[in-house]
Amino acid sequence: MYVETCHIATVQPVAMNRAYIRIGDVSLGLRADSADDLELTREMKRFQTTVPTHCDIDLTVQWTDRLPELVGRKIFCSGSVWALHEDHDSFIFDFATPVLGDQPYKRLAVDRKFSAARLWLNRECLPAGRQVYPLEYPLDELLITNWLGGGRGVEVHGCGLVDHGTGSYLFLGHSGAGKSTTARLWSSLREAKVLSDDRIILRREANEIWMHGTPWHGEADFASPEKTKVEQIFVLEHGDRNEVLPLAQGRAVAELFARCFPPFYDRDPLAFTLSFLHEITNRVPCYQFRFVPDESAVSEILDFHG
Repeated sequence: MYVETCHIATVQPVAMNRAYIRIGDVSLGLRADSADDLELTREMKRFQTTVPTHCDIDLTVQWTDRLPELVGRKIFCSGSVWALHEDHDSFIFDFATPVLGDQPYKRLAVDRKFSAARLWLNRECLPAGRQVYPLEYPLDELLITNWLGGGRGVEVHGCGLVDHGTGSYLFLGHSGAGKSTTARLWSSLREAKVLSDDRIILRREANEIWMHGTPWHGEADFASPEKTKVEQIFVLEHGDRNEVLPLAQGRAVAELFARCFPPFYDRDPLAFTLSFLHEITNRVPCYQFRFVPDESAVSEILDFHG
């Protein structure tokens, strides 16, 4: 059993400061005793919203003088700042970095549905007067992607944009594949709205696949809360010349899976992700796009008729 500070209270006090954001049509409500503990980053402020009728995720933020050692089972280590434990009714994310000492500087406890969460900020590690962002990456992304994994959507590594003359395009790629380059080219050469140059959320809406911008941008710093229907998907690959090649569905599913962010530590969300990727590739044509990183790449896509 986890120590007392890991339990998620089911009854929340009402006289608290509140803030609300919406990412990928997922509403997240934050509450804290102090408004200073609800500070949002510049990117996240673009996704701030008014009071919703219902929050998909409720997050309570509070301080603690210390975080006791966890005794539950560790089920995943990210290799960066966070590790995941579990008990019978919740997941526990510990965030730690040598820069802030040898203890976790914050701890997130979430119910199994990822709908109710509590975040403890550790005074032992966070000095007084330090600006704290409760949704500081990657905590914000972990909440959203795990909630989506409950049968609701998937986040992919991609650049999504809308060309106001020709339609919408989703370009998928690993780091360094050219997503930010693609975003810069389209925004400079065309009347185009870039939803994100690094992370896109895909969801089903009225039997169609829609893509949503996220605050988790790449080098080009594009982050929009807007959304649009996905009309074509291109998997980016650097080449000696511009070339668009069709992808068979099995290959397309594999390429999308290699560029998405499923909860690898949870079997059911992982199974949903694979099923949803099959649905996406059934509904949206997918291609491999070998390209030269200049304006000719934009012309190639505009001239392409799949």
